[in-house]
Amino acid sequence: MKKILFAAFLTTIISISLSAQNGIDFSGVLETNWALAAPWTDNESYAGRFLAGDTSFTGKVDAYYGNSSAFGQLSINYDSLESDIAFSLDELWIDYTDSFWGIRIGRQKIVWGKSDGIDITNVICPSDLSTLSSLIKGDSKLAVDAVCLSLNKNNFSSDFLWIPFFTPALLPVSPEVLEKPEYAIWNSEYGIRCSFYLSALDISLYGFYGWDDNPFLDYSLTFEVSGNYKRMGMAGIDAALPLGPVVFRMETAVFPLRHFQKKAETIITEKSISGTSTSTSQHNEFSALAGIDWMPEGWTITAQYYLDYVNGNLENIEKENSFSHGTTVSLSKNLLHDTIEISFSGILEFDCFDSLLNPSIKYNLSDQITLNAGAIIFLPGPQKEGSYGKYKDLSSFILNARFSF
Repeated sequence: MKKILFAAFLTTIISISLSAQNGIDFSGVLETNWALAAPWTDNESYAGRFLAGDTSFTGKVDAYYGNSSAFGQLSINYDSLESDIAFSLDELWIDYTDSFWGIRIGRQKIVWGKSDGIDITNVICPSDLSTLSSLIKGDSKLAVDAVCLSLNKNNFSSDFLWIPFFTPALLPVSPEVLEKPEYAIWNSEYGIRCSFYLSALDISLYGFYGWDDNPFLDYSLTFEVSGNYKRMGMAGIDAALPLGPVVFRMETAVFPLRHFQKKAETIITEKSISGTSTSTSQHNEFSALAGIDWMPEGWTITAQYYLDYVNGNLENIEKENSFSHGTTVSLSKNLLHDTIEISFSGILEFDCFDSLLNPSIKYNLSDQITLNAGAIIFLPGPQKEGSYGKYKDLSSFILNARFSF
């Protein structure tokens, strides 16, 4: 498979290079990331140990000819901890754009919504949650194979998506038996986005019908584990309102009868009594976010409040609270003629008061070379660990070096 991906990428580059008379751009990034577990983590398993040590090369080619264009991106990653080399075809698509319409076909990354780091309507591309490195790099979204038809007229645009092949999220540990949807036309995913750009307000409407990116686990009476994926629908809206130096943003989504994972003991108990059980329970879910962006005197400041509500009796599912909420903040400032950037971002969950903190400082050694030092800190709440606090032993100091061309 690696050889096939690499050959496909090279073939596309050569074809584009031969046919693109109007222009072709090559670019790339060589990057290395090291993560050292913080001294306050578990001394027996983590403290003082390297949790990430990888070096990657990402090559990009962007070609255009008249109204047509093509883009390809290939990544090669060497994991020093596992002594493993991985190839990844990140994106590979062709595109045609006219005055009123356009079409893009191939492997592509599609971003929905106006939130920063919190997914509300951004449900098209799954996440890579398999390693700490994906969190460090800050780009954990995987591309999907899709056809995107776009229509544009004055202050209106719309995108119609057809995703024939399901791409699941990458997880640290998956059951040995995961039943993915069959590759068939009736298992396709569909999405639509309509955007209105008014004089004082931008509004987008979203609709999605597809598959939940994460598997739902089933447990047998002999404690064997298997898993499958469930259908999911979403309807959402976002808006952005600029007022002077401040931009106000909101985003909300409804997930009707979404599947939620049942507790393992519930599944096994139901099977022992009746002989059968379902691995999920369906509930209506509502998610929303409100945020501001502000840029006073060289600072870039973003603050957000988000919430999630699941309707119904949650006694037998793994989600503990029907209502959960939290806040995020992000600060950054450039110093010394943009050679140094200091930044801080964080997430605080109000349910357990657990948090994720990410301070960093970046030094632009030249136009091509940047050095970055920072930390990822997971803090548990005073009573419960919470969804971020449970990763407290992955708190790390981060070193990053990056060469771009």
